Amino acid sequence: MEHLDKISAHRVWLGIFSLWMLILSGVLNPWLGSPGILQWRRLQSLLDSKQDKWVQIETRTARLEEERKRLESSPAAQEREIRRVLGYAAPGEVIFDFTVE
Repeated sequence: MEHLDKISAHRVWLGIFSLWMLILSGVLNPWLGSPGILQWRRLQSLLDSKQDKWVQIETRTARLEEERKRLESSPAAQEREIRRVLGYAAPGEVIFDFTVE
Protein backbone atom coordinates (compact mmCIF):
# COMPACT_ATOMS: atom_id res chain seq x y z
CA MET A 1 0.00 0.00 0.00
CA GLU A 2 2.89 2.32 0.76
CA HIS A 3 4.16 1.82 -2.78
CA LEU A 4 0.80 3.02 -4.19
CA ASP A 5 0.92 6.16 -2.01
CA LYS A 6 4.38 6.96 -3.37
CA ILE A 7 3.25 6.54 -6.97
CA SER A 8 0.16 8.62 -6.50
CA ALA A 9 2.17 11.36 -4.70
CA HIS A 10 4.55 11.45 -7.66
CA ARG A 11 1.63 11.62 -10.05
CA VAL A 12 0.06 14.43 -8.06
CA TRP A 13 3.30 16.43 -8.14
CA LEU A 14 3.73 15.67 -11.84
CA GLY A 15 0.18 16.86 -12.49
CA ILE A 16 0.75 20.06 -10.50
CA PHE A 17 4.02 20.70 -12.33
CA SER A 18 2.37 20.05 -15.72
CA LEU A 19 -0.49 22.43 -14.93
CA TRP A 20 2.00 25.05 -13.76
CA MET A 21 3.95 24.70 -17.03
CA LEU A 22 0.74 25.09 -19.07
CA ILE A 23 -0.12 28.27 -17.20
CA LEU A 24 3.41 29.66 -17.69
CA SER A 25 3.47 28.79 -21.37
CA GLY A 26 0.41 30.92 -22.13
CA VAL A 27 -1.47 28.08 -23.81
CA LEU A 28 -4.35 28.60 -21.37
CA ASN A 29 -4.44 32.35 -22.01
CA PRO A 30 -7.96 32.38 -23.56
CA TRP A 31 -9.44 30.76 -20.45
CA LEU A 32 -7.22 31.96 -17.61
CA GLY A 33 -5.96 35.28 -18.95
CA SER A 34 -2.35 34.50 -18.06
CA PRO A 35 -0.07 35.84 -20.80
CA GLY A 36 2.88 33.58 -20.09
CA ILE A 37 5.86 32.93 -22.30
CA LEU A 38 4.01 33.37 -25.59
CA GLN A 39 3.15 36.97 -24.72
CA TRP A 40 6.70 37.56 -23.54
CA ARG A 41 8.05 36.37 -26.90
CA ARG A 42 5.64 38.62 -28.82
CA LEU A 43 6.60 41.59 -26.67
CA GLN A 44 10.30 40.81 -27.08
CA SER A 45 9.87 40.73 -30.86
CA LEU A 46 8.01 44.05 -30.75
CA LEU A 47 10.77 45.54 -28.58
CA ASP A 48 13.44 44.38 -31.03
CA SER A 49 11.62 45.94 -33.98
CA LYS A 50 11.12 49.22 -32.10
CA GLN A 51 14.80 49.30 -31.13
CA ASP A 52 15.77 48.76 -34.78
CA LYS A 53 13.50 51.60 -35.79
CA TRP A 54 15.01 53.76 -33.03
CA VAL A 55 18.52 53.12 -34.39
CA GLN A 56 17.38 54.07 -37.90
CA ILE A 57 15.83 57.29 -36.60
CA GLU A 58 18.96 58.13 -34.59
CA THR A 59 21.13 57.57 -37.69
CA ARG A 60 18.88 59.76 -39.81
CA THR A 61 18.85 62.45 -37.10
CA ALA A 62 22.66 62.46 -36.96
CA ARG A 63 22.86 62.75 -40.77
CA LEU A 64 20.38 65.64 -40.80
CA GLU A 65 22.25 67.35 -37.97
CA GLU A 66 25.48 67.17 -39.98
CA GLU A 67 23.68 68.60 -43.01
CA ARG A 68 22.22 71.40 -40.88
CA LYS A 69 25.67 72.35 -39.58
CA ARG A 70 27.07 72.27 -43.11
CA LEU A 71 24.28 74.49 -44.42
CA GLU A 72 24.65 76.96 -41.53
CA SER A 73 28.40 77.32 -41.97
CA SER A 74 28.92 77.23 -45.74
CA PRO A 75 27.42 79.81 -48.09
CA ALA A 76 28.41 77.61 -51.05
CA ALA A 77 26.46 74.72 -49.60
CA GLN A 78 23.47 77.02 -49.03
CA GLU A 79 23.59 78.24 -52.61
CA ARG A 80 23.91 74.70 -53.97
CA GLU A 81 20.94 73.51 -51.88
CA ILE A 82 18.78 76.47 -52.91
CA ARG A 83 19.53 75.82 -56.57
CA ARG A 84 18.84 72.11 -56.14
CA VAL A 85 15.49 72.61 -54.40
CA LEU A 86 14.22 75.52 -56.49
CA GLY A 87 15.71 74.41 -59.80
CA TYR A 88 17.76 77.57 -60.34
CA ALA A 89 20.94 77.66 -62.40
CA ALA A 90 24.10 79.43 -61.37
CA PRO A 91 25.72 81.91 -63.80
CA GLY A 92 27.50 79.93 -66.52
CA GLU A 93 25.77 76.70 -65.51
CA VAL A 94 23.92 74.69 -68.14
CA ILE A 95 20.96 72.51 -67.17
CA PHE A 96 19.84 69.63 -69.34
CA ASP A 97 16.25 68.43 -69.04
CA PHE A 98 15.85 64.85 -70.24
CA THR A 99 12.23 64.38 -69.21
CA VAL A 100 9.95 62.99 -71.90
CA GLU A 101 6.33 64.03 -72.06
